[in-house]
Formats: sequence, structure tokens, C-alpha cells
Amino acid sequence: MNKIVIKVLVILAVVTGPGYATPCNETSASYRSHRSPPLRCCKDGFEESLNHEKVQVVRRECAEELGLTAMSEDELLKNRKGLVCLIECITKKHDLADEKGELLQEDLAKALKEHFSIAEWKVPLLDGIISECFQFAEEEHEKHSSDDGTCNPEGFHFGYCLWRKFTLACPEEMQDDSEHCESIRGKLKSNDTEGLWNAHID
Repeated sequence: MNKIVIKVLVILAVVTGPGYATPCNETSASYRSHRSPPLRCCKDGFEESLNHEKVQVVRRECAEELGLTAMSEDELLKNRKGLVCLIECITKKHDLADEKGELLQEDLAKALKEHFSIAEWKVPLLDGIISECFQFAEEEHEKHSSDDGTCNPEGFHFGYCLWRKFTLACPEEMQDDSEHCESIRGKLKSNDTEGLWNAHID
């Protein structure tokens, strides 16, 4: 797995990884033993992969820099401002965003295609989803300017869009059919973002 693909996984792990009821600076082993209901509802094995372990290290580095280590993962997921700044930190640290936090779309798209092409069911969806999510992130950023000194939310919106698209496109045989995930898919299908945030990220 090359460096740029790992960078992409860092971004996605922040938004699409599971919530954990433990502080951000605990060990990976501790993370795995105290999970709250996941936001990942497609059983593709990523949570058990070596890549997932690696991205947690980088995420914790940014959490330390931003003073977010005292928060549990659940608390961080409810802290929209902190989460947006965390993702901006990660993208800047790995040269996937410029100094203003704007995503470098060409590099990011290339890395996403390389990574997701491993999953055969995602291949025919990649170009369309990546394009749609860049557009979504730009539109959301225009609605919520970061010119007031706050962190740029473009990376957050892009990651959220990818998570939504792939969660809904997940083949039926790979779907987590728990009541929790069925509820999440229902919210995503109705595009009830606020209801999803309030009901499941708590």
C-alpha cells in the first residue's frame, strides 16, 4: 500500500470509522475492546486491516496537536467543529489540501481510485461517486465559508459524501443488517443528515 493511499484512508477513517467510547490517545487494543455502535455498515473488513491500525496513529497525532485527546471518539464525533479541524489537519499534514484547507482533487481522486479498485463492486461506481462528492463538498463549503478563521469543512463534507454513497451502494450480502445500521441507511436514503447526526452520533 503506497503512502498516498494511506493518506486517503486517514481521511475516510475519521469520518467513516467506528465510534469508540475511549479517549483518542489510547492504544489500538484498547480501542477494539470498547466499541460503541459503528457508523460503518458495510462489512468489507477494513476495521480489522493493518491499514486501519496505521491511520489511527496519524489521526491521534492531529488530535494531540489540536488538543482533542481528552475527548472520547463519541464526544469527538458530536463535536462538529473539532472534527472538521481534525480532518483539515490530516489533509494538510499529508499534502492532500493546500494552506487554506482546500482539497487537492487530482491527487485525492487518483489515490481513491487506486485504493477502492481493490473492491470489485466499487470499480464501476468510482468515477461517478468521486465527481459527485467533490461537487458536494464544494457546494457545502460555499454555504459555510471558512473565511472567518474557522477550519475548512471541505474535507469533512467530501468524506461524509463518500461514506454515504458507499454505505447505500454496499451489496446486500455485505450489509450489516442490525437495527442500528438499518436505521442509518434509512436516514441516508431520505437524506436526513440532521436526523442521522442527532440519532446515531450520540
